[in-house]
Amino acid sequence: MLRFLKASQPATKDREIEVFCGDFNRKVDSILRSRKIAEKEATFCLLDQRTFECHWSTVKKLAGYKAGKSNKFELFYFLAGWWYRRAVTAVKRDTVLENWWGRNDWPDLRQRKLSFVKDEMVGRFKSELGYASAKAWPIFDKTGRDMYFMIHATDYLGAPALMERAYYEAVQPAEKTVQQNLFPTEEKS
Repeated sequence: MLRFLKASQPATKDREIEVFCGDFNRKVDSILRSRKIAEKEATFCLLDQRTFECHWSTVKKLAGYKAGKSNKFELFYFLAGWWYRRAVTAVKRDTVLENWWGRNDWPDLRQRKLSFVKDEMVGRFKSELGYASAKAWPIFDKTGRDMYFMIHATDYLGAPALMERAYYEAVQPAEKTVQQNLFPTEEKS
């Protein structure tokens, strides 16, 4: 499906699309080496995982890729929503949570609420990875539950305002329809 999506895109002079198959946690080093991303080149990375797939060590590699004084990769990290508690208690292999969380306090995750994990993750993007800004934006399902939190981490000072504007434009409720009255009231003369 990704190859089909790539093929459906119009050719653009300044854009190159590549599809890399496999576990991104294992391929991230070779992908970063092969891409030669310039220090000042704006780079966005969407980390859309199935709950616990993205290792914290991978996130650290992305955040630390640009060693100079330019902005780090701008990250969009998807954190599980309403099903987090069910998912974390269902994990059978401890290494899954250990790799995902990337700290030795990972066993506590089974007792933690999503709000704690979300806030802790946002804090870690700032404190451990050194991002100037990190915010969690809720992505709702049709019933209004938090399906995901998209954590936006950036060093670009203008990005939080741009993200806020884009977010609120995207989540605006559909225009209200006005129900026409089947039997309009008669005007009195």
